[in-house]
Amino acid sequence: MITIKKLKEELEKFNDDDLCFAYEGEVIGLIIHNKKYGYKRGKQGVIYCSEGDDEGKETETID
Repeated sequence: MITIKKLKEELEKFNDDDLCFAYEGEVIGLIIHNKKYGYKRGKQGVIYCSEGDDEGKETETID
């Protein structure tokens, strides 16, 4: 789990109009898609936040 404070900090790494959804599969967390490129295409990122310990898992931004 992560704190709300940490989540807010991580969200600052993305654009205000990006799209976001929760995902549990290869990763567990919030998947971010750039609205310009649409769902499942183009730029994306991951904010790790599961029920377990996510300490040390850095947010990924994929360009």
